[in-house]
Amino acid sequence: MCMQAALYTRVAVVELKGYREWTESLGEDREWIIQGSQASLYKALQEAAARRGGFVLPMRYDYMLVLSSNLDEEDHREIWEVARQNTKVRARLASSCERTPLEAEQKAWSMLKSGEEDFMYRRCEMEETSVVSHLDVNYITASTREEGVTRTYHSMLNLVGRLSDIAEPRGGIVQYLGGDNVLAVLPTEGYLNVTLSLMKEANIKAGLGVARRAREALALAARALHEIRRERRVSLIAYVNL
Repeated sequence: MCMQAALYTRVAVVELKGYREWTESLGEDREWIIQGSQASLYKALQEAAARRGGFVLPMRYDYMLVLSSNLDEEDHREIWEVARQNTKVRARLASSCERTPLEAEQKAWSMLKSGEEDFMYRRCEMEETSVVSHLDVNYITASTREEGVTRTYHSMLNLVGRLSDIAEPRGGIVQYLGGDNVLAVLPTEGYLNVTLSLMKEANIKAGLGVARRAREALALAARALHEIRRERRVSLIAYVNL
């Protein structure tokens, strides 16, 4: 059941300023260095965010999102310090809390565009929460065996695009997690209906998790998926802990 009162969602944007210029300074034989650097930074940020109850979405890698509801200013500052220590360019972070995840990301991004500071944290008077829908696409293993790795991967990317077209107008953010897993970060208002709309795009089961922090919401979503696989009679289960 969807909650009556709307809660807000906090998202932080991590920006690597001057990243393109740094990559071009590496010469032509550089892509292996770039990819390794991105992976190392993502790992460090994910671990730093998880220790505080958050979760990182890699996005472009030179721009990453931190799902950071109920992480305070000091938590964000420590995540920013990890970014600074694990990149050779200028690391910036801005965090905002808005009615939907997409609005929070857009506000944080506007703070980075218009501000000069490397660390910006916008306080929020509203209660914060995290709503995640972990979408598990059925029969991907069978599809891979039939179609091969490349075609299945491209099919997943196409699906992610279609899911984004559904989620974004409602304020959601979609991220491919690899394998047959897609994450939809949703607002509290109407999250169940949005998830049902996403599930219509393919043969999908969905675990929904709602909690004060993103890491717990993801754990609840994983628990829901486990129950779905065990019961095999339903394709959607939600767990809420607020």
